[in-house]
Amino acid sequence: MHSLEERREPMAQPLKTFPHGPARPVETRQFKYPSEDETFVRRFGSAVLTVWASLPPEVQQKILVEANLVWDREYNIPNLPAKLEAFVKRRGGK
Repeated sequence: MHSLEERREPMAQPLKTFPHGPARPVETRQFKYPSEDETFVRRFGSAVLTVWASLPPEVQQKILVEANLVWDREYNIPNLPAKLEAFVKRRGGK
């Protein structure tokens, strides 16, 4: 029998970064919203971009990971992680 210490697994795995952006988590939850809430979602997204440069790197990374999981009417966007990172580099903090 294994002791509790031997069976303990880390609470979170470190985020792996690949040439085209962060690895997509295996998580299945998604933030979905009705079309009448789209204006609020856009406003929150714009607000995040406005303060992007002042956010700690770990918060920026978490937002990028979550942005890859978010449900959207446009799906199957090729190279989405890399495109999101390029977008925040162009627009973040402006």
